[in-house]
Amino acid sequence: MTDDLDLNISVTSLSGATRAKRRFDAVLTIEDPLFRNGLRFHKKPHPDQLVLMFEDVDTYQSTVAMPAIQHVEAAISFGREHAGGKLLVHCKAGVARSTALALAIIADRLGEGNEAAAVRYLLKIRKESAPNLFLLDMIDDYLERGGKLKAAWMSVENASAHYAEHRKLKREMLEKNPALYREPFHCLSYSAWRYRPNTLIREGVIEPTAAPRP
Repeated sequence: MTDDLDLNISVTSLSGATRAKRRFDAVLTIEDPLFRNGLRFHKKPHPDQLVLMFEDVDTYQSTVAMPAIQHVEAAISFGREHAGGKLLVHCKAGVARSTALALAIIADRLGEGNEAAAVRYLLKIRKESAPNLFLLDMIDDYLERGGKLKAAWMSVENASAHYAEHRKLKREMLEKNPALYREPFHCLSYSAWRYRPNTLIREGVIEPTAAPRP
């Protein structure tokens, strides 16, 4: 199903996105909270941009700015809005957060029952993929896939020791360097912004009253 399929979705790192950002109709940016050198556009018109801010950890941590279901909803809605155009998804390394949300958009477009095909398509466009597992659980819930999307990914991950080493290094980074991870936002609305093509002014995409969800 994925051999000749072209969903016009690309996934890359921040450096790759910085070079290619104007070749796309829309850009989904995932970055660390309060990151100072994130990708932004300084001339209009520019591609539609959604910026989501949260840390990259695979299990819930009460002291860390985690992704929330509102971030998943915003990303999938953005993907639906730009289904007819070229979409770029990126985070800092283009490995975990961006690939998880790209997989969400791919699975949404392919529909229920095509979770394995969605994973194959993700790996076709980004072989470095190692999706954030906490995000995958929320994506499964939001798309009502009953765990099938995460299971499709884990069938790939469990077949290679490379992924186990990747997860181990992520855990050790958090354990040894907790100060590098930002504490949760007091209000989720500060962790998601939209920059529409004809303006350089950002707008909120999450209700200010929304509270973080474990």
